[in-house]
Amino acid sequence: MPLFFYKGYSSFFPFANQPEIGKSAIPLDLQWGLPFVIKICLATIGVAFFSATASVVALFVFIRRFMYNSFLKYLLKNSPDETLSKTGSKVRKCLNPVIRFAIPFTTKTKLKILRSAEMPEGPVVFVSTHGFKEDIVDAVVIAKKQTYILIGSLSQIFHHFDGVTSWLNGVILVNRSEKSSRVASKDKMKRAIEIGSSILMFPEGTWNKSPNYLTSGLFSGFYDVAKATNTPVALIATHREGKYVYGILDEAFDVSEMTREEATEFLKERMATLRYEMLEEFSKEKRENLPFGQEATDYWKKYIDDLMAEVEFYDYEEELYTKFVDKTITTYEMAFEHLENLKLNKNNAFLFDKRLI
Repeated sequence: MPLFFYKGYSSFFPFANQPEIGKSAIPLDLQWGLPFVIKICLATIGVAFFSATASVVALFVFIRRFMYNSFLKYLLKNSPDETLSKTGSKVRKCLNPVIRFAIPFTTKTKLKILRSAEMPEGPVVFVSTHGFKEDIVDAVVIAKKQTYILIGSLSQIFHHFDGVTSWLNGVILVNRSEKSSRVASKDKMKRAIEIGSSILMFPEGTWNKSPNYLTSGLFSGFYDVAKATNTPVALIATHREGKYVYGILDEAFDVSEMTREEATEFLKERMATLRYEMLEEFSKEKRENLPFGQEATDYWKKYIDDLMAEVEFYDYEEELYTKFVDKTITTYEMAFEHLENLKLNKNNAFLFDKRLI
């Protein structure tokens, strides 16, 4: 008989107060052997599960660190026929409800749609504000239609799982540093509409990082695509406050009777209006709690840096030099840029007189 069945060895096991041999009607192999074997089996299963989980996590981290979505390279071609198809559009329309259902489970924020206008039948040119990580996927949910998203953040597409999910949803890539790619992106968007899909674009081009402007300058590509295809335009505005993202889907409007300047100005005004509406409602703070001077500057810089840090492959330099620049507006930085190269002499010394400031 195994030693652990004897009373003298019982203290080594969890159930130490077993009856003496010959005083129990329960067979010893059932009394001690079965619970012990079950515990060993459960412990073995637990160790195996932990090892398998650790291996999967390690593989996941490795893939995320070194992955490159080379199969998406075809999307960089300038030919619309080589990058979009009717079959692809139909498949993505079937996937769209599943994608929109899954998105809320993949973000750290919670989306609250404040109001959603009824959209016309058929394709729509959706244009959205742009200022934080989740606004693209939240716009996909708010649109409630299958859309091909115009994306220029190529590092995020090729080195992250976002590239795979964007491809499943429908994506049009644009290399913002190449003019031919920028021109071709309009043809691709027109093609997407021709095959029955809507498009989603961000006319600000990059995140709006300004502490002063409700909206940045807008690229007018949305107008060219909408007018060429006779497609209505609908604005999606989003605002992030803490763990919540608030969204509005505005009424669709027709650009066929507008000039490029009129349509762009109308859209910019609506963007600013909706953003102010959400700021007024959800970003309330007492004036005495607001930072001033350098403290305000440092606060805003940290706020923007924290937003950018949430994106694993944020290309700051590319985002900085590809934003829309309105040549008719002179910014503070532009007005005083020449002072950096100014050589001080007796003829221009008066410019630094404090009484002029």
